[in-house]
Amino acid sequence: MLEIRDIHKSFSGEEVLKGIDFKVDKGEVIAVIGPSGSGKTTLLRCISFLEKADKGTIIFDGYTHEMGTISNRDIKKIRMRMGYVFQNFNLFSNMTVFENVMEGLTTARGIERNTARSKTIDVLEKVGMIDKAEYYPGEISGGQQQRVAIARAIAPDPDVILFDEPTSALDPELTGEVLDVMKRLAKEGTTMVVVTHEMGFAMDVASRITFMENGMVVEEGTSREFFSSPKEDRSRQFIRRIMRECEYTI
Repeated sequence: MLEIRDIHKSFSGEEVLKGIDFKVDKGEVIAVIGPSGSGKTTLLRCISFLEKADKGTIIFDGYTHEMGTISNRDIKKIRMRMGYVFQNFNLFSNMTVFENVMEGLTTARGIERNTARSKTIDVLEKVGMIDKAEYYPGEISGGQQQRVAIARAIAPDPDVILFDEPTSALDPELTGEVLDVMKRLAKEGTTMVVVTHEMGFAMDVASRITFMENGMVVEEGTSREFFSSPKEDRSRQFIRRIMRECEYTI
């Protein structure tokens, strides 16, 4: 469904992505993991065209585009079929929970207001936030704000949803409520690409793991393969360190 090939991206002369190949099929949940600074968020931003890659190819629903020369019209078409959940929620502080979700449907996508209103109610109920519909973002918790952000992302029925470390800005006790929503979406067959440090989610929910370091994909595999028998030395080192940190935290 979505594939990128040989993606390169530099900032101020420093190459952050060094020829990334990446693919996600319909209904898959891909967890993109790795140490900080490995290029995970930049990869997501290039896939969604929040950043424009310097070089590479994107294949989306059978159509092939060169990332460096793709037209703004084609970028808009692709982005309209993607949802994006940011690390820091990115809600409009002067709009209610209901307005934050509905605005994207009516203004950005031109959906008729009654249809948009009905859809907004549906997705807020799905993420357990309908009772906070008339609240403003500053009046609800971080976990609740992120659930609203997820509702906004799923409201247009996108083909794929990209999650950029959706729990990293949350206190540990608020993380669970967001992960529970994501797990329900995965069970429903939602196609998801999730940049995350939540190894429990990656192990239990992800179909496949993409492990990155220094702007490159070090290893890919099913969740079971990656965590039980990683092929690369660097992957084994990463897993050992993560497991030690988990044991220390517990």
